[in-house]
Amino acid sequence: MNYQKDLLRKQMRKLKRALSIEQKLADEKAVFNRIHSAGLLKGAKHVMLYYSLPDELPTHATVEQWAAEGIFQIYLPRVKGDDIEVVPYTGPESLSDDNPFHIAEPVGDAVDCSILDAVIVPGVAFDCHCNRMGRGKGFYDRLLSRGKLYTIGVCHDCQLLDEIPCEPHDRPLDCVVSPTHFFINKP
Repeated sequence: MNYQKDLLRKQMRKLKRALSIEQKLADEKAVFNRIHSAGLLKGAKHVMLYYSLPDELPTHATVEQWAAEGIFQIYLPRVKGDDIEVVPYTGPESLSDDNPFHIAEPVGDAVDCSILDAVIVPGVAFDCHCNRMGRGKGFYDRLLSRGKLYTIGVCHDCQLLDEIPCEPHDRPLDCVVSPTHFFINKP
């Protein structure tokens, strides 16, 4: 199964590299508009996003917009060892790339993930059954196994597949949203 996942990750990298910056930004707007129009965060007060890497669905504009609107308290992930910590986002000045991965992460005190009403989850690939394949390090798998968290996977259309390989520890998300598709997990 690891070989199959590695091949799929390579295929997804190639597809995502082919997207223009304009397409990536248009996809961000479309995905988060779809989340809003579907009411997926209705009543939520504490929402965890991610501060996107270049090969992920962009989130920087959404993080800034949602933080400025003040509708939600925004949280971002911070890697600590083999796990993700949940840290309140207080603005771009609260980000630092002084970490082993040199990616922008929030500084400040971590909070318990049970405070979260929703987690917006990135991934390498998703399927119509709301399964997610990550980068292979298990950071989000471990975070999501800590309790019953409402999860929304977000992606470009090219990251959607009919089916992705799953292992026993993989937990389907509650829904997956792309610019043109919206899937709800029906257990």
